[in-house]
Amino acid sequence: MKISIVIPAFNEEATITNTIDEVENYLVNYPRCSWWEIIIVNDGSTDNTLSTLNSYQEKRTWLKVADLGVNTGRGAALRKGLAKSQGEIIVSLDADLSYAPYHINRMVTKLVDEKADMVLASAYCKEGTVKNVPANRLFISKVGNKILSHMFGEGLTVLTCIVRAYRKDFIQGLDLHSNNKDIHLEILYKSKILGAKILEVPADLAWAPQKLAGLTDAPKRRSTLKLRKTSSSHFFFALINKPGLVFVVPGILLSLFSFCIVLICLNAMRPDLLDGMSLFMALRKSMVETATPSWMTAVFSFLLSIQFFSLGFLTNQSKWNYEETYRTNNAILKQLKDNR
Repeated sequence: MKISIVIPAFNEEATITNTIDEVENYLVNYPRCSWWEIIIVNDGSTDNTLSTLNSYQEKRTWLKVADLGVNTGRGAALRKGLAKSQGEIIVSLDADLSYAPYHINRMVTKLVDEKADMVLASAYCKEGTVKNVPANRLFISKVGNKILSHMFGEGLTVLTCIVRAYRKDFIQGLDLHSNNKDIHLEILYKSKILGAKILEVPADLAWAPQKLAGLTDAPKRRSTLKLRKTSSSHFFFALINKPGLVFVVPGILLSLFSFCIVLICLNAMRPDLLDGMSLFMALRKSMVETATPSWMTAVFSFLLSIQFFSLGFLTNQSKWNYEETYRTNNAILKQLKDNR
């Protein structure tokens, strides 16, 4: 097999050559690989990452360096690397190798043997492990992925990790636009629309020691999670997958609210009914004399719930229309490429 390794890098001067060496040593001894390349995409680093890469590239024909010029984001760097890849299988890794190179074999084997379109590495699935990750970061990541997993479906446990393996002809056929970390969610959503086969393998997530061996002044590993921005993009992704929930849930609550009010009003009519008053007169008395605001509240709540249900239906219909349009456009673009 021919394999391309794509690694986005931003300010990785202290570690990038070690990363390249580790991946190279693994691929040299990887029996399933007949040809390979490593593509490092410099995402506008402000340190000496680019010059380090250029120097390191001189005697390594399998190493390709791409530069975005300015810091654009992980999504832009990943898209650049995917576009430059020539291998029939593309594997994306993080620059600090929090997931060791042996995950390449796990993902590639799953991808090939089960004829999948992409395989995700998951430290949160049954046999996955996590080491040296700060508790607050781990908690946020687990909760976020739990919510995303429920909204997305497909039985996936991790949706935000960069460590994945793709079939080249599939991933390069996706129309991707995200510049930031939500690129991982965009890939999954558009792949799901096209009916892609998406699988997971258990992974071992291990953050490196806080100081690199031999570099006494190496900076401590810090979480790069920008909570507010990341949370908003992930929330938007969740709504894209199940947009009707935004309106259906309030509709259900309003329906229950109106039903409860009606029960309270009917309970208030019981004494009159027990005294022999007709149902019509008891209802008239309740509405006109004693509980007018309650009945009005129940009616308006019920009507409002109907409006929410209608908006939920229209939102889902809009989602279905978008997905059908995307499938059609993708098929047209694929046909045009095949005819060239």
